[in-house]
Amino acid sequence: MKVGDLVNFHTSAWIFSEANKRYANPGMVINLLDTILGETHFRAEVFWADGKITVEHDSYLQPVGERHESR
Repeated sequence: MKVGDLVNFHTSAWIFSEANKRYANPGMVINLLDTILGETHFRAEVFWADGKITVEHDSYLQPVGERHESR
């Protein structure tokens, strides 16, 4: 994933089922933040379609057009 990529917020974890509704997909990655676990995981600053900006762990971000798969 890189700056400028379009992403959707997605999680299949039941405990976060309401979170899928709080994000106005798609979003655009505007900044990549610190890497975690030796560049295996990272956080990204995302500008969402509703104008909000949030910081999300990469496991909740899927490139636009990619199928939603269980994680």
